[in-house]
Amino acid sequence: MSMGTAQRAGAIEIDVQPATIILRDEALWAAAIGGTANTMSLGAVLRGGYHINPKLALGAGLGFGSLSDGVSVLQILAGATYTLNPDAQMSPFVTLQGVQTRLTGGPSDATGNGVEVGAGLRRFMSDNLAIRLDGRVGISNFSGEEINAIVGAAGVGVAYYMGGGPPPDTDADGVPDRRDGCANTPRGATVDARGCPSDTDRDGVWNGLDACPDTPANTPVDARGCTRDSDRDGIADNTDACPNTPAGTQVDARGCPRDADGDGVVDSADRCANTPRGTPVDATGCPRDSDGDGVLDPADTCPSTPAGTPVDARGCPRDSDGDGVWDNRDNCTNTAPGTQVDANGCPVARDADSDGVIDANDRCPATPAGRRVDANGCPLYELPAANASVVMRGITFAGTITRPTLTANARQVLDQVATAVQSTPNSRWEIGAYWDNRGVAATITRRTNAQAQAVVAYLVSKGLTASQLTAVGYGSRNPVRPNTTLAGRNANRRVEIKRLQ
Repeated sequence: MSMGTAQRAGAIEIDVQPATIILRDEALWAAAIGGTANTMSLGAVLRGGYHINPKLALGAGLGFGSLSDGVSVLQILAGATYTLNPDAQMSPFVTLQGVQTRLTGGPSDATGNGVEVGAGLRRFMSDNLAIRLDGRVGISNFSGEEINAIVGAAGVGVAYYMGGGPPPDTDADGVPDRRDGCANTPRGATVDARGCPSDTDRDGVWNGLDACPDTPANTPVDARGCTRDSDRDGIADNTDACPNTPAGTQVDARGCPRDADGDGVVDSADRCANTPRGTPVDATGCPRDSDGDGVLDPADTCPSTPAGTPVDARGCPRDSDGDGVWDNRDNCTNTAPGTQVDANGCPVARDADSDGVIDANDRCPATPAGRRVDANGCPLYELPAANASVVMRGITFAGTITRPTLTANARQVLDQVATAVQSTPNSRWEIGAYWDNRGVAATITRRTNAQAQAVVAYLVSKGLTASQLTAVGYGSRNPVRPNTTLAGRNANRRVEIKRLQ
C-alpha cells in the first residue's frame, strides 16, 4: 500500500523536473538552428495539474532548455494525465498533451505545434510528496519552415499535492485505504496506525467489539468476548473440571458437584459425609480396608499387603530387623541395622559407584564413572599426558623467598598428586615453578627454584623417588597472561607438573 492520500479528487499537483528535451530533424536544424541535427537540450519542466477524480487530471506546464550554438528552446504544454492505480505506492500513469515548441537564438526563430503521448511512474514518499519519472514523444509541425519534427522529453523530479477531498477508507476505520494494512477490518473494531485491529486479551474478539476486553489468557469466550460457561454453573469452561454439570446442581470452585469431605463421593450419595481428608473410601463414601489386613486404609501405610501376611500397626508386612525384607521371606532376620542385604535379607558386599572399592570401604561412594580411584575409593588427581603439562591449582607458599613452606591446602593437593603418580609406574615428571615479572630477575629465579624444590621434597616424603622428579625454576618466563594487571600476575604465579616419560 502507499503512504499517503495525495492522489485524490480535487487535489492540485505541482511538478518540478530536471529534463532532457529532444528534437530530431535535419532540415529544422539547418533552417532554424544551424549546427548538428538531432541535438538534446538539458533543462527543466514545471507543471501544474488539477485532479478531476482519483484517476484523471488536467494540467499545463513549461519546459525550457539550451541547445548548442546559443539556441534556446521553450515548450508550452497542456493536456491530460490518466493514473492506472491511484491507490498504489508505485503508481503508473499515461499522458496525452498538446505542445508548442519555440526555438530562438539561431539563424531564424521557429515555432512548432504538435501532440505528444507519454508514460511515467509516481513513487509516493509521504502523504503529499512523490518522485515522478516520465517521458513523452510526438510530432510537431514548424509551419514557418514547413517541417515536421520529432519532439520529445524525459525527466525525473518531484510532485507535490495540495487539497482535495478525503481519501478512500473502505472499512471506515479512520485509516485511508492507501496505507491501511488491514483493509477489511470489521466495523466498530479499534485499529492501530496501520489500520489493523488489536486483541489485547487475545481471545479472538477484536478490541472495540469485545464486551469483556480483560478476559484472562486462554479463557474460552463467546461471540461477545466474554467467558464461556456452557453448563451455566458460574464456573468458566477453561477452569470447569465438570463442564456438563446438570442445571441447578450446586458445585464447588472446580465446577463439580459438591463433595464436602473431598472423598470423591458427591454429598448426595455419601453415607459418611465427614470422612477425614485423604481417606480412601468405598462407593458409599465410607473408609475401606482394601487389603483386608485389619488396618483401615486411612491408617494403612501398605494398603496392598498380600492376603494372610502378618502386619504391624501401620498395616505393613512385619520386618523385625528393618532391612526391607519381610519376616516371612527373610532368611537372616537378625541383620544389623544399616547393613545392605540381598533379596533373601542377608548381607551383601556392594560397590554402588562401580569404582572397584566396596561401599563399606569407600570414602567417596559417588565417584563419577570412569575415574581412577585410590584404595579409599576417592578419585586420583588428573595428571597430564606424556609431554604435556597442567597447572596444579591451590599450590601456595608461606615462608621466605629462599625458604618457602607449603600451605596446608597445598599439601592436600600434593597428597593427591603423589597417589596419582604412584599409580603411574615407570613415569618421570618435571615440577616447574613460575612468577610474574615484578622485581629483580635473579631474585625471581631463586624464588621459583626454591618453590619447585619444596614441592619435589614434599612428593618424595610421600613415597615418590627423587629420580622420578625434576625441579625447575622458570622465573618470569612463559607468562600465561599479561603482567600488566593484578589478575594477570596472579595467573602467572603458578606451579606446573609436566610428564616427561
